[in-house]
Amino acid sequence: MTESPVVVIPGSARQSIASVQALLEHGHRVRAVLRDVSRPDALRLAEAGAVLVSAGLDDIGAIETALVDAKGLVLVQPGYISAQLTPNVVPGDELRRGRAIFDLAAAMRLPHIVYSSSISADRPDTSAMLQPKHALERYLRELDLPATILRPVGFMENHAGPGRGLASNGTMTTAAPSDVPEQLIAIRDIGRFVSVVFDDPAPYRGVDLDIAGDELTSPEIAAAISRATGRDITLRQLSLDVVSEEHPERAAALASLYGPDRVVADLDACRALISDLMTFDQWLASPDADGLRQYLHCNR
Repeated sequence: MTESPVVVIPGSARQSIASVQALLEHGHRVRAVLRDVSRPDALRLAEAGAVLVSAGLDDIGAIETALVDAKGLVLVQPGYISAQLTPNVVPGDELRRGRAIFDLAAAMRLPHIVYSSSISADRPDTSAMLQPKHALERYLRELDLPATILRPVGFMENHAGPGRGLASNGTMTTAAPSDVPEQLIAIRDIGRFVSVVFDDPAPYRGVDLDIAGDELTSPEIAAAISRATGRDITLRQLSLDVVSEEHPERAAALASLYGPDRVVADLDACRALISDLMTFDQWLASPDADGLRQYLHCNR
């Protein structure tokens, strides 16, 4: 008898790709739902053994077909940040789409769901950017579905561009206090947590996991990038008041990350599940950091 697949939606997100890869490596069958199945990264997933399903997040009929006989669902939803940074997502999309997919999962009695949320999204006072994830977490629990919520911290990969304040000239602008550690995780490891859950879902039913792989202060992050790339990274401290003038919601999200009551993942508990989680130094030395080296125009 052929094993039922895990369905990953959308299959094109970075976390989704990592989840598909990790699930395949652990022997699971996978269906990856994505709008453009001709994309190079989609074709690589197909070559690795995933079955591709062409559908967008609003194509509920196609998603329903993809979920037939599935043993589980992984949902990684893009959230709205701004018209410039997330041109294909508008306010309201994340919550509306997520509810529709969870309703479908409930109607089809899916055996297990992994929902990728975000660190601190479970808090009622979470930032406006994370409110859709907060609402979806509550909705998932209200439906009483067999589910696991993963809440990753910031991605190591986000340093390979201006998103974390690193400019290609080597200046890193940050609103993080220099003495407050920032937790990070490699996207590859998020996929590995997904596979841990589907290897044995029963212990993870109704469980929320805040996940991280390392923690460093902003000076330590800059120093690590300098060592790994040979570029002299210069820190520039930025006041949250300045950020708030242009992006008040982003400033509020940053304040929640660095404030005294911030939510942090239990690194020891994370490493008890996956002993070889990547540290930031290990990530910098891996091919996964090639994008960072290219961004900084480094040859190492």
